[in-house]
Amino acid sequence: MVKGRAAFFVEPKKPLVIKEVEFPDPSYDEVLLKVRAVGVCHTDLATIDGEFPPPPLMPTVLGHEIAGEVVKVGQGVKGVRPGDRVVLSWLWHTCGKCRYCRRGDEQLCDNLVETGRHVLGGYAEYVLAKASHVLPIPDNVPWEYAPAATDAIATPFKGLRVAGAKEGDVVAVWGVGALGFNAIQVAKAKGCTVIALGRSETKLKKALEVGADHVVNTVKEDPVKRVVELSGGGVDVALQLVPTDIVTYEQAFYSLRKGGKLVLLGYPPGKLCLPVIEWGLAEKWVIASLAFTRYDIAESLRLLAQGKVKPVITVYKGLESIHQALDDLRKGKVLGRPVIVMD
Repeated sequence: MVKGRAAFFVEPKKPLVIKEVEFPDPSYDEVLLKVRAVGVCHTDLATIDGEFPPPPLMPTVLGHEIAGEVVKVGQGVKGVRPGDRVVLSWLWHTCGKCRYCRRGDEQLCDNLVETGRHVLGGYAEYVLAKASHVLPIPDNVPWEYAPAATDAIATPFKGLRVAGAKEGDVVAVWGVGALGFNAIQVAKAKGCTVIALGRSETKLKKALEVGADHVVNTVKEDPVKRVVELSGGGVDVALQLVPTDIVTYEQAFYSLRKGGKLVLLGYPPGKLCLPVIEWGLAEKWVIASLAFTRYDIAESLRLLAQGKVKPVITVYKGLESIHQALDDLRKGKVLGRPVIVMD
């Protein structure tokens, strides 16, 4: 066992509690990671603030966007050694045997074990992981960028993958935050024209900096009309990342051209109301894309290594900075993804 600190989620609407604990040695097919950097996701914030139900394991340690160094390996581990730089995602373990795993949709695994929900996560100095579910970090990818591959890049990457986005397509990215900035860059890497939509002029300016061809302020302009104008009749793919406003999902649908695809990546409460006749006659597609697979993470790491995606992050130093990172995220002060870099 090793001793280290962890930030425990004990009760909704209460601050995380940092305390020293003993981290057990890895069991069969497990590795122990020394956490080097961990991303702070809106999902964790919503859980802490009581907007999402608490995890099955309570108290727990949240944090599912993890980059770490292997310090110990358990029995049966092959291909992973102490000193290796790896990432661990929300997918702590998938069974590989259920119908979803067998068809390549491990994110829907019937026996999914989630990092930070069923087992302790990465807001800690150490974390246990399944050796089968960590992926190597390319040598030229710094610690602070690596966590983005486990969610903030992998999520829009998978959304574009299931939509079949290809060179020459016009892609609308609704929502310019951490995932939106990465979505823009992934779409550009595929050779697409990108229209980014949001409400913040600061974030829209950043969207242009990371590669968007056009931006639309949804407060100042009619977003549907403007997107249709900019795209010459509608977009091929609309990625919907807005987690709070269901109206923007309907607007994204109306911004599609014939045969266009709306991909749902953010999930606000409420119900979509879409016109069945237009939906059918224009052969528009509405697709939900949940998270990602290990393939999407591996491809996201490749894009990082190639310099095709440079995540927009705000770095916080040391585990104790988790409180400030969460508070800044809560107040909308963070540009991109908060990342805790351990001392």
